Amino acid sequence: MPPFEHLSQRAQIGRLRPTAHEALRAYGLQDARLRLLNHGFNTIFRVDTAAGERYALRLNVNSRRSPAQIAAEMAWLDALSRDTPLQLPTPLLSRDGQRLQHIWNEALGRELPAAVFSWLPGRVLGARATPAQLREVGRVTATLHQHAHTWALPDGAELHSLQDPLMGTPSHLDEDHGHLTPEGRKVVVEVLRRVNAELGKLYAHEVPRPLHADLHLWNLHWHAGRLSVFDFDDCALGLPVQDLAISAYYLRPKPELEAALLEGYAAVAPLPSFTPATYETLVAGRGVVLLNDVLGNTTASIRAVLPRYVPNAITKLRHFLDYGEFRHDLPGLLQG
Repeated sequence: MPPFEHLSQRAQIGRLRPTAHEALRAYGLQDARLRLLNHGFNTIFRVDTAAGERYALRLNVNSRRSPAQIAAEMAWLDALSRDTPLQLPTPLLSRDGQRLQHIWNEALGRELPAAVFSWLPGRVLGARATPAQLREVGRVTATLHQHAHTWALPDGAELHSLQDPLMGTPSHLDEDHGHLTPEGRKVVVEVLRRVNAELGKLYAHEVPRPLHADLHLWNLHWHAGRLSVFDFDDCALGLPVQDLAISAYYLRPKPELEAALLEGYAAVAPLPSFTPATYETLVAGRGVVLLNDVLGNTTASIRAVLPRYVPNAITKLRHFLDYGEFRHDLPGLLQG
């Protein structure tokens, strides 16, 4: 059998379905139907039961989260569901009272963490997001930060620190991929140096707290005038400005959306203190995190975009180094 990363998208999903069905048995859902929702960093299936119930099943395919880190994610989701009015995916308990299963996958040659969550209705905000919706995103972000300020991790749970510029993930930036040139690697190294310096200054004066750490428009649903937030798989200990910078990365080049995000946040809690230079550096740092993730990803559709994604990422990072501003709308980017 060829390595998983060399399989087609369809073949990869076919190798994952038996694992998904085995995971459902632990929840007494063995007769439910599975419908693929996303096969990217993780793989998500919609679960429909004969009784009309609906859930979401997540297989952590590319994530390298430890059981203690996933336990922290589950515990925070439980606490948020209990303590706040936010709409979130609540983890379902299996028949033996567990929120997480570890199911062996033959194609990958390892166990995959599997979890089932309550269903969130609606559609992702995506590219259709409006300033009014981004103000609500800002309010939700501030509410998450306020809750995290007073919430303590339970025994047996842990979160990695976002003081690490690569967010606790292994570096793939020094590997020979055939896409990241020596010149491009120099650009990445310099951006990482600047991000590390800024984070060092910030963490010297602030106490980190749990963050979502992946609040972008495709991790947010809108339904009947209400926002729901999901995909807490990247949650970690960090500083509020980092969550805002991560969101800003996906909002460019729409300054009206970025301004609405900050406006909504300020309506609930004081904005964190930061300079424009620090903010731009953290936004650029997000570009390095995603580049590192893409280089190490096994999903066929993501590996297929490497020939244009990598040089485009380097072009954007070089522009940041030259002009102090991170942008996605630059001339000369390769089109897919």
